[in-house]
Amino acid sequence: MRTGLNKDDIIKIAAAMADENGIADVTFKKLAEKLGIKPPSLYKHFSGGLDELNIELKLYGWRLMDGEIIKAVIGKTKDDAVIALGYAYRKFVMEHKGLYEIMQWYNMYESEKHRQASAGAVDVMYRALGSYTLTEDQKVHTVRMIRAFLQGFSTIEVNVGKDYPVPLTDSFDFALKTMLNGIANIQNKVQ
Repeated sequence: MRTGLNKDDIIKIAAAMADENGIADVTFKKLAEKLGIKPPSLYKHFSGGLDELNIELKLYGWRLMDGEIIKAVIGKTKDDAVIALGYAYRKFVMEHKGLYEIMQWYNMYESEKHRQASAGAVDVMYRALGSYTLTEDQKVHTVRMIRAFLQGFSTIEVNVGKDYPVPLTDSFDFALKTMLNGIANIQNKVQ
């Protein structure tokens, strides 16, 4: 086996391959070629084969996304935090289309390791909403709405990605503003 090759390095290289050509392009054969090793050598790090690698790619993707979202939201509150979060999510997806593709088959309740991998983004959403006057139930509903919007919009943009007849960024901004108006409306009723 190539000297100095570790599991984390392999995951990063596999993620880059996914981002370049899609997750279907990540096979043990192609990954081994990229690494300059024989395919059976990958089983040293991934005894569960490609299924195990795919699980690790999901976890890696969520950790990476969480880090980007956290960086974008630090020091921001209310609308500024929600907008920064939305744009960080969207940017991540556009830069990591292949990795995002496999992240869609993610279940945070599968294990504690899975829950921890996506906890950052969800926690940041709750913290951003902490600046608003919302009940706890309303925060839960709002986090779910934001997540559904971001995942849905990103999936459409990655798979369809057409600006006709209106630029996608205009639609993204419109949807964010509509959600923020909805939050403001709910907040006014709570006070």
